[in-house]
Amino acid sequence: MWYKIIMVLLMVITIGYPRQQWRWANDSMEMTFDKEAHLAASFGLYYMFKYKGFSDRESILYTTALGLTKETIDALFPWEKYGKIGGDGFSKNDLTYDLLGIGIAYVIDKTWEKKSYENKSVGVKVNTGYVRFSIYLD
Repeated sequence: MWYKIIMVLLMVITIGYPRQQWRWANDSMEMTFDKEAHLAASFGLYYMFKYKGFSDRESILYTTALGLTKETIDALFPWEKYGKIGGDGFSKNDLTYDLLGIGIAYVIDKTWEKKSYENKSVGVKVNTGYVRFSIYLD
């Protein structure tokens, strides 16, 4: 539902903008602070949606829609005129890092077992200065 609302908002925002105002970013796939921010934000947004009760599919869709919204804002509002709100143009490389962040979060979510306190037989505790290993016998 939310992704449909976001997509409609994107369409409404872009209606009436002349083609020359749409800007494409001239960037690369090099890992810069901006790319790290896209990867980390998408990773975190996926987990936020996932653990607020949304399905895997919804979490992926909403996070992708937010990334597209950010890139559309970057394309329509130049940073030279709008400051921090604006951007340097629509970047397909930023979207790639968004999808990479979502993908990493999804894989970790599916492969990492949830912590369980039942039937605990071995424990490892890591603190500053020492590591504690424990074996629990029934």
